[in-house]
Amino acid sequence: MPKTESNSTTETDQPQTPQYVQYAPPYAQPFEDDTIDLYELWITLWSKRWLVIGVTAVAAIGSVVFALLQPPVYKAEALLLPPKAKDVQSLNVQGVQGVQGVQGVQGVQGVQGVQGVQGASAAGVFAAFNKNLSSRSLQKKFIKEYGLMELLAPERTPETRDEDIYEGFAGMIKIETKGSTSISIELHDAEVSAQWVNDYIKFMDTETITLLVENMRNSITNRIRDIEYTIASKRQMAKQRREDQIQQFQEASTIAAKLGVKDRVDATNVVQNNQLNISTASTPLYYRGFRALNAEIAILKDRKSDDPFIMGLRDLQESLALLRSIKIEDEGLHAVSIDQAAYPPTNRIKPNRRLIVSLGTVVGLFLGIFLVFFVSFIQNQKETHSA
Repeated sequence: MPKTESNSTTETDQPQTPQYVQYAPPYAQPFEDDTIDLYELWITLWSKRWLVIGVTAVAAIGSVVFALLQPPVYKAEALLLPPKAKDVQSLNVQGVQGVQGVQGVQGVQGVQGVQGVQGASAAGVFAAFNKNLSSRSLQKKFIKEYGLMELLAPERTPETRDEDIYEGFAGMIKIETKGSTSISIELHDAEVSAQWVNDYIKFMDTETITLLVENMRNSITNRIRDIEYTIASKRQMAKQRREDQIQQFQEASTIAAKLGVKDRVDATNVVQNNQLNISTASTPLYYRGFRALNAEIAILKDRKSDDPFIMGLRDLQESLALLRSIKIEDEGLHAVSIDQAAYPPTNRIKPNRRLIVSLGTVVGLFLGIFLVFFVSFIQNQKETHSA
């Protein structure tokens, strides 16, 4: 027994060696590779190449069918230049100079002058034409006169407003006025697009000339009326002055007869001799004597016309004769010169079938590649869950 206790005591008293857990360093631990293996991707695509080819072919065929079903759009265009000098010859009249007004006396306003008339140049006519091209009222008139309402809205419903049709036409026609003027229309019918452009130019040309001729005729008519009114006023005032002058002479003749002044009297001698108490600031009319005054009265009463005595009357009559001689004819006038008329185009501008087919093929290719990777992803997920 003592021996046994000694052995147990000896074993207990011996130092124990500590146990350490060994850990592998982080760089020595295995990790999952997240890099993309291009070779594996290529193998995946090649294994399902027929899916990519099929989807691309379907997309290409669909784009071809879509491009062929799209109606063609044709663009007809015309180029315009300012009119030639001979085209606006009757409009390019020399302006009639205005007549200066008559200055009024103190407290009474004078007679205002008559404004002149200016002609129209080729540049001015072309500017008016370009302005009328975008006129909505003239566009409405064009649509009505040429019967385009049914063509612009073949499937018109009761809810369709006329204003919507007019707005559609305004958006359809393209007008460029930078440098030379160009007008173009895009339609599905090549013949109709060219016809509409040429008809639109012809219509606007006629309307511009009509408006210019009408405005110039109205301007000339107004100027003639103003001059005639001024002449009539001057004649009335001259007649009134002549009647006033007759009245003054009659009173002066009566005074001269009562004073016994038969013939003209020298006012200087009268004052010097102190025969009459008269101021020399202004010579009285009766100093002329009643014989001269009665003669002047008779002449004034027998006068047939006051025209030779009206200041500025001949200038007015000259302007009036010039205005009446102006004849403005609208035949042969043009507000524009056509550099290139619109003709039916042979090549369509829409749709671009090559572009549609190319885009459809590219979209189909990318869609096929996406489907390949999507299918591979689904298969990998299923294999992972089954394992």
